[in-house]
Amino acid sequence: MIAPTNIHPPKNWQDFETLCLKLWGEIWQIPHDIEFNSDNAQGQHGVDIYGPTDGGKCYKGIQCKNKKLNLINGLPNRISISDVQAEIDKARDFKPALKKLVIATSLPKDQKVEEYVRIKSAEYAQQNLFTIQICFWEFIERKLTEFPKVHDWYLKNEDFQRPASMDVNFSSGERTKHFYPKFQKTIERFTAEKPPAVKLPNTTGRFLNGAIDIDRLMENMKLKETENKRNMQALFPRIEWHQHCWLKLLIKNTGQRVIEDFKIKLVFEGDFLEVGAESRNGVFNQHFRNNVKEYSNSSNSLYIQPSHGILVQGDSFFSGSIYIQPLMDHPTEIKIYWHLLARDFEDTGVLDIRIDPKYHIIVNNHYVSSIEEEKESTNISLIQRLGSFDYLRGTTNFSDKESDYMCE
Repeated sequence: MIAPTNIHPPKNWQDFETLCLKLWGEIWQIPHDIEFNSDNAQGQHGVDIYGPTDGGKCYKGIQCKNKKLNLINGLPNRISISDVQAEIDKARDFKPALKKLVIATSLPKDQKVEEYVRIKSAEYAQQNLFTIQICFWEFIERKLTEFPKVHDWYLKNEDFQRPASMDVNFSSGERTKHFYPKFQKTIERFTAEKPPAVKLPNTTGRFLNGAIDIDRLMENMKLKETENKRNMQALFPRIEWHQHCWLKLLIKNTGQRVIEDFKIKLVFEGDFLEVGAESRNGVFNQHFRNNVKEYSNSSNSLYIQPSHGILVQGDSFFSGSIYIQPLMDHPTEIKIYWHLLARDFEDTGVLDIRIDPKYHIIVNNHYVSSIEEEKESTNISLIQRLGSFDYLRGTTNFSDKESDYMCE
């Protein structure tokens, strides 16, 4: 499936309100009856747009919140729960009483705010008040494709005036990516159950009369096994198998004019330990360069600074390697908010990452003398593989096989 082209929010609140009026006029099937609410000294009572529905028996209202996607410091902007509650409280004074209040915003989805609105809407419905719905830009963008007349009007009168456009995806061309890092889950199990008795092959029966001490034989075998392990570890010490999630981004000029003097800021939101950019490592990598840079004062932000600050129409380039150090103990979702800053143009978007850790399970059984002492503990850590580190090249060479570590 080909991803749809991004439809950008309007630059000012007047255009956003006009868009909402036309779009909800089609959604509510009242294109000629929906209207702007007049402003006066007493305010609009939380309603910018209203319209009669159900044959004129009731009214629905819209509160429009057109906000910039990013704050001055570059972090994503948000609509707060207190903002939402303030508009809900004001809408209670609208006359006649509303059947439904829609809060429309140009910002991307916020799960906590959505949950709050659902709960509040259910409470108001039980009190025979109006229901509440919050519609983020993803909803508006999706609905525009369902109503071609409004869609074409918007592209003709707003977005078409922006001949510059940038598209940022993962290197595969998609806006979502899935990682499955591998870790070790060690289970220490203490049980009172005795180990099964060792059954010797029938061929050893002739030694049971004292010719060979079986206990001594078993002990020597264990000592030999321990010695072999030590010899292997001396040749190939244990090296931590780091599980960073590596990715690259594809940046393309999808507009109709050259984009100049630009950089792209990346803000990562979610649960993770660290984000960073690949750096030079080892003596043989003296000429390594990465167009992805790290901020000195931020642990969740990066920026892409291309070697040439000019990108012509239809041209594209790949970012350098970016890594995310994931949490080991649970799955997580991460969003990358990108913000293009150019000489006379800005653009924004979001990418989604899902991380589902897999585990190589080791169970260590310990035998205790009583049931009261039985217990079990679990520890999650990096897998330690046999290998060596090449300091000249800055690389790790593993002597075992990745397939030796089955994960689930």
